[in-house]
Amino acid sequence: MKKTMNMKKTFAAILAASMAASAASVVENQELIESKVDSANAKRGVEITGAIRAVAQTSRFSTDNDPTGINHMPNVEKDEFVTADLNFGFRPWENVRANATLRLEAGMQEYFASAAKSISVAWLNAEGNVGNNLYWVVGDFRQEYSPLTLFLPGIDIMYEPQIFARKRYMAEHEQFIEGNQRNLQGANIQFRADMGDALGQIRAEALFARLNRTAVLDLSGAEGNILPNDEVWGASQSANMDKFVAAGNFEMLPLNRSLYLGVTPMYIFDNEDSYTYTYRHPNNDVNKAYEKVDINPYELNPQETFIVSGRLGADVASLMGNKNLILDVTGEFAMSNDKVYTPDSVLAYEKDENGNFVLEDAVDPVSGAPIQKFVLAKNDDGENYLESNGFTDEKQSGMALLVNANVGYKTEDWGARVAVDFVMNDSAWFNNLAQSPKFFAQRIQNSDKDGQTVKYGVNSPLYSSFDALYNFSPKFSPVATTLNTNDDAFKGSEVNSYNIANYNKNSWTTNVYTRNQLALLEQLSDPALQMSLPNGLATANRVGARVNLIANAKDFLEVQGLFSMFNQVKGQNFTTHVIANEMLNTISLGYKAAKYMEFGGGAKIDVFKLLGFSKPLEISGSYKHSERTVDTDNWVEVGLLDQTSEIKSDFINAGLYVQYLPRLGFNAGFQMINTEYTNASNAYTALAPLMKGKQMQWMVGLDYNIASNAWLAVNFGMINVANDYNTLLVTTAGSTEGVVNLPDYYDVTKDESGTFKSEFSQMILEASLNVEF
Repeated sequence: MKKTMNMKKTFAAILAASMAASAASVVENQELIESKVDSANAKRGVEITGAIRAVAQTSRFSTDNDPTGINHMPNVEKDEFVTADLNFGFRPWENVRANATLRLEAGMQEYFASAAKSISVAWLNAEGNVGNNLYWVVGDFRQEYSPLTLFLPGIDIMYEPQIFARKRYMAEHEQFIEGNQRNLQGANIQFRADMGDALGQIRAEALFARLNRTAVLDLSGAEGNILPNDEVWGASQSANMDKFVAAGNFEMLPLNRSLYLGVTPMYIFDNEDSYTYTYRHPNNDVNKAYEKVDINPYELNPQETFIVSGRLGADVASLMGNKNLILDVTGEFAMSNDKVYTPDSVLAYEKDENGNFVLEDAVDPVSGAPIQKFVLAKNDDGENYLESNGFTDEKQSGMALLVNANVGYKTEDWGARVAVDFVMNDSAWFNNLAQSPKFFAQRIQNSDKDGQTVKYGVNSPLYSSFDALYNFSPKFSPVATTLNTNDDAFKGSEVNSYNIANYNKNSWTTNVYTRNQLALLEQLSDPALQMSLPNGLATANRVGARVNLIANAKDFLEVQGLFSMFNQVKGQNFTTHVIANEMLNTISLGYKAAKYMEFGGGAKIDVFKLLGFSKPLEISGSYKHSERTVDTDNWVEVGLLDQTSEIKSDFINAGLYVQYLPRLGFNAGFQMINTEYTNASNAYTALAPLMKGKQMQWMVGLDYNIASNAWLAVNFGMINVANDYNTLLVTTAGSTEGVVNLPDYYDVTKDESGTFKSEFSQMILEASLNVEF
């Protein structure tokens, strides 16, 4: 009883200290809170930290393209939720500690419904140390080694306005993302030892972790799938087998850590003994008996990948003893050996109007490449068809090289630095633990308006980069397409993009994707954000460099310049087969190596700091131009014109933040993306290719700041999108069948010009609270 009373007093003291924060200085309150926490740690061996995120957001969709209201789904989406992560650290012994994160969630729109609230243990581990050199952890942990081994590549937006950066920060942390670290589940052992000035520090580490587990997911469920209901490789993220990684890491930093040597071997594999089946109704027809099927029919084969990396670096300025000079270089060379599976064709062929046999749809659904392997055969009726031979596997070796150099000079008043990244990754290089991106662009706000096409992400009719970057909803309930109150309402409301069920809407993830899933994600990547290096510095099939110039004057002015140029090492050349007069003809065609270029610059200045005031008045802005150019190869052999395909995108940012009272501030941000497409489309937009897209977002708001990661903000903003589509093929056919990127209120019978301009806007009013303690 006494222990309970003392613990209550401790919590009361912490709460009192938190409430006093509004009356005393930030520094004083921080010291007071820390003293109370330290007291609790010392007496009870208990540490409590956490984070609270709360968002109340209303997004109103409007368009002039639908004056008669053909799309009858709601124009307003309201999301009101609170997430509280309470981190408990228990230390029963000095060298052993247990950690648990308790996540409490509540949907405030359904506050009185118990189903709207949930409690889960989102993070659980035990850790400890043996002496001063050995550290271990079992359970959940985070780790990163290098950009070519274990890494979570993200997106860099130069001088992103603070009002938007805060929204992205909350969206990422809702998914437990911390920088470029991957979230793993398993065991990790680390050894550190200082061997003196000459040998420096030695680091040795080993980990074994599970990356994915056998899981049954509804093939038409949005949660966990890339393209629900699509019958293509990589469409579903459900797993037939458990996936694991075993890795070691050895690093040595001699000469007072001025030199760096590192070696990392990694083995990523699926446990074939864990292969599991499930039972489903054929073609989702509930009137047919269950059949035993693969959990994921589009990811059948076990991964078996070995990676080894060697790194060498030197801090030349430190060796010279010059504290003002910046001069360091690091090189990393990695090799991969991966078992690659090639599916044999199972596609039939038929006679064309001239009586010749031609393949119906002989293209790989993931890459768009023509199928390469098939066998000519006849069925019992004597009809020709293509016989499947299953899969052919082979070991494929790849190499990757990354060199980073920093050269510059710094003083107490100013500094300037040039950072260079040189990349040379061949087309066979593969490491999904370094290539799986943490940004997978998805539709968030007003997604009910997309209906059947919301799953197509960047190709969805109502997609915007800003919506995907900054908005999120932990538990979203789609609106039924009918108003019936019986069970048939939900059965009839099933759409191609999802079933009517709660799911998490967030573009940020720590998932590790397979080879097929990464190939599919490349088709669904946002060209305005992920053009040249969609999978970070580990992106396969790239050679080139990027240069970043950064200069600053004390802490009130910073200027950046960026230039990058990359090429594909190898173009996508495929072999297609045409059957004429029952003779097989082989033709090679495809795309030549693509070329990528980026350049831009920006600046950030704190006017008040420049004038000697303590409060900030920060103005920032940036511009970046990105483009991709690729030529077709040998298309004339199949009766098509060879042509150049281009995508050009401009990204503009402008931000303002001023604090006019001790903690009250005004925030404003503006972003604009202009993208032009010339002869560019993919498998999902070929019937109505996008020619030009313009996106604009602005937002203003007031905020109350307690600390760097503790604020209350009220914001109002607008997203405007205008897309121009080439609809000539659609008007010629007189039907929108197979078209996924046009809104459902597009009327082909009224399209006389063969072009369609789609315009829509989203008005957003939101209040957000983020507190970390």
